[in-house]
Amino acid sequence: MNINTFSEFFVYNNEICSDKDLKLSSGEKVYEVIRVIDGAPLFLEEHIQRLEKSIELLGYKSQITDEEINKNIYKLIEKNKVENMNIKIIFNYYKDGFESVFYFIKSSYPKEYVYDQGVKVITLKAERDNPNIKKVNNDFKNMVKYKLEEKNAFEALLIDEDEYITEGSRSNMFFVKGREIYTAPKGDVLLGVTRANILKACEDLNVIVIEKNLKKEELKEIDGLFMSGTSIGVLPIGIVDEEEYNSAKNTIIKDIRREYEKRVLEDINNNKG
Repeated sequence: MNINTFSEFFVYNNEICSDKDLKLSSGEKVYEVIRVIDGAPLFLEEHIQRLEKSIELLGYKSQITDEEINKNIYKLIEKNKVENMNIKIIFNYYKDGFESVFYFIKSSYPKEYVYDQGVKVITLKAERDNPNIKKVNNDFKNMVKYKLEEKNAFEALLIDEDEYITEGSRSNMFFVKGREIYTAPKGDVLLGVTRANILKACEDLNVIVIEKNLKKEELKEIDGLFMSGTSIGVLPIGIVDEEEYNSAKNTIIKDIRREYEKRVLEDINNNKG
């Protein structure tokens, strides 16, 4: 597997490198994507915890300390002099050993007008092999990419064999009914770092969160919906397949986004330097 770094330098096995031809060995790879804002990694501690959880669920032991992860991230930011971009971390467990790589990836973030309108998503019959592990799966990624391009959509709502909505292909999903928020139970989805901070925002706002899978047919009964992720934060959804929703104007969604952005600002200020 080749890495597609979007900056001059990357960190391989704790050392600064610039060899663009680096190829990772064949093995089991877990990864994490961390957003850098104003030179500071967002929700760094939570990302490290989730990375370690993925390693544990695969049955491996961490071969790199939290301190080394921290140092590698800040070393990468400083060496490349990058202020706003996403970092990808890959830990690769292969037959004869372990390797780690930290690098900047091509990153794009929705414009403000997108949050004012909402995005289009499609429904897709698909499930992750193990939703709790953030594991490299290029076949799944390429299949979803093809479907999104075909329908000119931003994201896909994954539907399981029982017609339940689980999550997005690269995001967590939230559905609004009155003053209540519905989202999938912990065991059924990847526990996103953004998702966790949205749940805390809901708690601060006294918004009731119900962890329950909705069926596809229940989309007719909701008032609005949004997705969450590292690059997008809280992003309203305006269309599901051909059905339209006024999610961007929904008061609950607007309040949650505002409260989430407050948490982002606080965390960035804490992590600068």
